[in-house]
Amino acid sequence: MGTRSIVRIIPRKAKGQDGDKEPTPKYIYLYHHWDGSPKGVGRELERFLRGRNDGNGPDGEPTWDGERIAEDLEHSPSGYVKSDGNHGDVEYGYVIDCTRRTLACYDLDYGRRSIDSANEIKM
Repeated sequence: MGTRSIVRIIPRKAKGQDGDKEPTPKYIYLYHHWDGSPKGVGRELERFLRGRNDGNGPDGEPTWDGERIAEDLEHSPSGYVKSDGNHGDVEYGYVIDCTRRTLACYDLDYGRRSIDSANEIKM
């Protein structure tokens, strides 16, 4: 049986024409079926995000863009798949905040808690 995990990506807040921040876009979710522990997926996500700078990539697009991060993870050989965020017995949840450029891990207690009500754990 795998250690299931879910990754919530919070996209950057876009600036409006008047300079005010627009509401944060909807979350992007990815599901990972195995090795979802902080020593597995947690370390993998840390390495993946450490390689991203705060500027633009070779194509001129921001490297800390939520859609881009999701797409890069989906196309990696690691087994991430797009999700609606609703899975049963998920043990760990990860949140990538593209505005703050942070990664956090949460104990979801095999689906008994949501990321919003779970305790953050150290990786």
